[in-house]
Amino acid sequence: MAVPEMVGDYEILQSIRLGGSMMLLGYNPRDKETPYMTCYQQYNLLGEKIFPQAVAGDNYVEILQIFLDRLQEQQKAVAEFREKRGVPIEVLGAEHCRERGEKESLEGKLVILRPTSLAAEYRTADCQLGYAVGGFGCSAGARGRAVYFQELFSGERCRWDASDVLGIADLTKLPDWAKEKVKEHDRTPPKKIRGGHER
Repeated sequence: MAVPEMVGDYEILQSIRLGGSMMLLGYNPRDKETPYMTCYQQYNLLGEKIFPQAVAGDNYVEILQIFLDRLQEQQKAVAEFREKRGVPIEVLGAEHCRERGEKESLEGKLVILRPTSLAAEYRTADCQLGYAVGGFGCSAGARGRAVYFQELFSGERCRWDASDVLGIADLTKLPDWAKEKVKEHDRTPPKKIRGGHER
């Protein structure tokens, strides 16, 4: 029997991640005054879980409504994100990758992230495609895992593990908007990075 997820003395009945936020709904039958609770789950700089904006009470329907309101806010944020990007929804797979050389580094290459490494609402080509700009995980057969990634669509940078990279993009098999973005990228002089990797 699986051990229930707990936040303090509250057993988590529902947990939904959407739009970069994790929302929790919990129940503590031993607390007679505030048995129902909803909160967000985040991580602090030390990587520890924290639970901000917790609201507790004795009325399940009221606490559930807060949980649902927060969920709806995140759904709207995701819808706005997609609308602003304005590109067709498409998921890239292995068929969009070219063969990688035995000793070929990922650094400087346009790569595709595995859909399963992304949250469900971001499993789309515009979030999957980006340049590997450095990190020990770029080398073939490297023990290091870090791959620093610059998203093709937005230019934003973040870190992934080498195992999150599906492969090197085959430029001939990409959506038209992505081919245009690649051309724009190739026309833009590279930024100088001082003292390590940008995020």
